[in-house]
Parts: sequence; C-alpha cells; structure tokens
Amino acid sequence: MQVWAVTYDASAFTDQIFQNGLLLLDPDSQARIKKFYRREDACRCLIGRLLPRMLLKERGVTRSAMTFASTKAGKPYIASTTPNLNLPIAFNVSHDNALIAMAFGLGDHEPPAFQVGIDVMKLEIPPREPFPQFVRIFSEQLTALETRTVLSVPRDEGIRLFFWIWTMKEAYTKALGLGLGFDFHRIEYNPQTDNLTVDGKIPKGWQLVKFEIDHQRDTYYGVAAKFVGGDETRILPRSSQGADWLLHHDAASFVSEAIKVLE
Repeated sequence: MQVWAVTYDASAFTDQIFQNGLLLLDPDSQARIKKFYRREDACRCLIGRLLPRMLLKERGVTRSAMTFASTKAGKPYIASTTPNLNLPIAFNVSHDNALIAMAFGLGDHEPPAFQVGIDVMKLEIPPREPFPQFVRIFSEQLTALETRTVLSVPRDEGIRLFFWIWTMKEAYTKALGLGLGFDFHRIEYNPQTDNLTVDGKIPKGWQLVKFEIDHQRDTYYGVAAKFVGGDETRILPRSSQGADWLLHHDAASFVSEAIKVLE
C-alpha cells in the first residue's frame, strides 16, 4: 500500500492551472467541481479527481480509457478495462483543509472497489472551545475507554490521541466501503497501546499505516487501511521523511504535471 499526498497553497494555485486542470476531467466531474462556491473546495475536488487518473497514467492507461464508477454505498472505484491494466488497482481519497491524499494498492479483496481506505485530518480543535467539551460532541462515536484515554492526559496529548482515534475509525470504515451506516462505537482504538478492536475482537487480516504530514505551520494526521488477508492485523507507524511508500507534492506542481502528461 502506498500514499500520495498533495498540499494546497492558494497563493501558488493560479486560475490558469485550475482551468487547464479542469479540462482533463470528464463532463460530470467538471460540472460537480463548478458547483462549489469556494475556490479552495473546488481545487481540493479537482486534485482528488486527478490523483487516480495520474495513478492510471503511470500504469500506461490513456486518458480516453480511464473510467470510474461507484458502488451502491458511494465508494468510487476504477472501472477501466484495458490490456495495460493487467492487475486491479484499489484506491481511496481523503482531504481536509490544505491536504488531499490517496491510498492505493493492488485490488485483492471485495471487488470492484476493494477494501482500501484513507483518512486525513488537520490537528486542531475549534478556537475558544474547551477540549472536554469538544470531546463530548463526539461522545456517541467514542467508546468509554477512548473518552477516558483522551481526557486522562494533558490537553495537547489528548488532542493528538483524539485525532489518531478518529482517523483510525474513518480509514477502517472507508476501507469497508459501507458508507455512513457503520456505527463508530463498534470500533475501539487505543492509541497508547496501538490496539484496535471491532465488536470487542481484533479484526484479522488488516494493515493500517499511521503517518504525519507537516505543511507550513500545520500538522496533519493520517491513517491508511487495507485488508490484506490472513490472521494478523498490523498497525504500522511510519515516518513520512524520505519514505518511498509516501510521495508528497505541492498542488500547483502536481496539477501542472497532470496537465503535461494527461493532455
């Protein structure tokens, strides 16, 4: 499993880059992106649509042969059928604030979308809101152990633990591809012991990768999840510094490269 991450800086992302990047997409994607009121939302969506296309281009698929679909639960997947794509590819995209990220790997289980998911979040809490009150907002999605864990340590550490818990839950459920109907309370993650259970049991056959990305003055937490089969589940903390499993681009350079290779 690999991750491509793109960080967005509005000052470097010109209107020309945006408009030329938009032309690389299908009419439905273009129409969806044009509906966004805020330009930064439109740019995030544009990058999220270009990421799997660049993945396919890297594997020799022409832009005209790139097709995508979604499951009944709304999870996107690659629908291209071409001799160049001799192995199925699984992917999933997440974004928050200035970060857009895509996890991908071979499609092994549960076609057509396969079981891969990713979630990223900027490390922050709303200004002026006490941390215990912030945690109570999510009380229905946190277990008693998770709530005790984040409130029993100093505030800054509790914030970090909370975001590891939340990104872990999101990545796992996105990998399942079940949409919004999965009860977060069924998942319990203890970030202090790296122990994950679902309905009280350790799920078998999962690989979950934790990572951090710094952009300007902000820190983002991310978790990528993939069902790989077997009896073992591994949670792997990975450094993003010089890592070959994670490629980090700035948005203007990424879209400019996409314009060059996809036109």
